[in-house]
Amino acid sequence: MKTDKALIFDFNGTLFWDTSYNREAWDFIALKYRGKIFSDAEMHMLNGRTNIETIPYLFGGFCDQEIVNRISREKEDVYRAICEKQAPLSLAPGAETLFKEAMQQGIPLAIATSACPDNMDAYKKWFALSRYFDDEYIITDNGIRKGKPEPDIYLDTCKALNREPSTCIVFEDTRSGILSATKAGIREIYAIASNGADIQTTKAMEHVHGLLSDFRQFSL
Repeated sequence: MKTDKALIFDFNGTLFWDTSYNREAWDFIALKYRGKIFSDAEMHMLNGRTNIETIPYLFGGFCDQEIVNRISREKEDVYRAICEKQAPLSLAPGAETLFKEAMQQGIPLAIATSACPDNMDAYKKWFALSRYFDDEYIITDNGIRKGKPEPDIYLDTCKALNREPSTCIVFEDTRSGILSATKAGIREIYAIASNGADIQTTKAMEHVHGLLSDFRQFSL
């Protein structure tokens, strides 16, 4: 059955409830390089943004690209080690049920994430994502594209899907991610109530149609 509809998922904090793991890794980096961890308000502001944006913030402004790249690799190495200690890992409640229902109805699935390619390679292995997502529909941080809340990643994802933004449904857990989807012209967005999400902010944002704590709460 052909449909113009498509489902686009953020990954971290949306399909993989890893906010505490990311927070632990960033706390390690922040403590090492600025002597104090990020506050809750800082984390809510930075969640969903790329490392290229977050690391200069850590240093109070401009940061040499070589330093950004080195600290980014260090942070992600720490993060993946933290995740692997929690094995076996699982996707968000109800996610695979929704994937299977969408595939049965011929609805394509895509991921639009600020995660780096190395992390996505790990996720593909940990969660066998190839069962549900074609590689061309997994859009990661390429180090060039403007990060969320700018619309670029969602525009690129819609282009990969060959879908108009108005036909796509997005699932996001952060303010910056919801703003990114909205700026791209997507008008049906669901906020995810994952652990650590700023749900008081996200559920009240424009174009957010509902708050999900389990993907089985969403009906196709």
